[in-house]
Amino acid sequence: MQPSKRSTLARIAAFIMATGLAASSAPALAQSDAASYPNRPVRLIVSYGAGGSLDAMTRLLGQELGKVLGQSFVIENVAGAGGTIGVKRVIGAAPDGYTFLMGITSDVALAPLTNATAKYQIADLTPIANIGTSGIVLIGRPDLPANNLAELIQLAKAKPGQISYGTSGSGSLPHVAMENIKVRAGLNVPLVPYKSASNITTDVLGGHIDLAIVGLPALLPMIEQKKVKALAVLSKKRDLGNKAIPSAGETPGLQDIDFAFWTGMFAPKGMPPAIVAKMHEAVAAVLKQPAVVEQFAKMGVEIAPPHSVKDFEAYVQNSQRQLQEAVKRGKISASSD
Repeated sequence: MQPSKRSTLARIAAFIMATGLAASSAPALAQSDAASYPNRPVRLIVSYGAGGSLDAMTRLLGQELGKVLGQSFVIENVAGAGGTIGVKRVIGAAPDGYTFLMGITSDVALAPLTNATAKYQIADLTPIANIGTSGIVLIGRPDLPANNLAELIQLAKAKPGQISYGTSGSGSLPHVAMENIKVRAGLNVPLVPYKSASNITTDVLGGHIDLAIVGLPALLPMIEQKKVKALAVLSKKRDLGNKAIPSAGETPGLQDIDFAFWTGMFAPKGMPPAIVAKMHEAVAAVLKQPAVVEQFAKMGVEIAPPHSVKDFEAYVQNSQRQLQEAVKRGKISASSD
């Protein structure tokens, strides 16, 4: 064999050996990275303002994750555009395990269906863990002549177009839920859109609007003090936040109404599986703590049962399929809010 041919073959053999060794060592390197992860502060993005129930949940979770993983978790509130700005911030971040989203039904699964400015899909995120669920409540002004959903339906049918309801954001989960109730019950109850849930609550308290559909956790103190009428939670079963409030599923003709907020942790697409697994295990460890379960329950949040990453991915996909059907039933078109 000529020297030039021998040298060429030697170079090819060296290349094959080097690339083979690199490929075989990749899992070991990934495991090594995961073993030392995290080695600097981790960001948890909340797509809504500070002081809300999601913010409180995230701060509690971040505090406990810091203890489990030995690193600080920094909460960053990125509010605006119905939660889509915060989601986009995470989608655009490096998938290195240092930026996560505390996402909810509205901004992760529903916004791509009802918000024309979202321009993302759930496939653009890596699911990490399901945190839990919280209720949506239909409240009425203090002097409303109805004490539950069945009585409200009778009142609304007697006064078509005269009873109105408020919710924050066209295409939001509360909006979708109420429009589905209207279709099922054959109601003419006009929507009054608001920019924030706090403004709706103020107007219900003042008697300026008849009804509001809002997240239950933030309203629990007012409901317990009887400042507003809690007519129903918009789910099949009663909510652990306040089991005295009847469910929509208890109302004749509305047995299949079942809407609630879920909250989960997500990461940018493409995060290494070893880091996904480590964060999932850390979240699971936190959610097993009795003190965390108790504090979440006081916030009106029912912690998710044990599950795998794949379980959560399927859960989110199934949730979006159900929401797509609900959006169609409610005749809700995409908005540019």
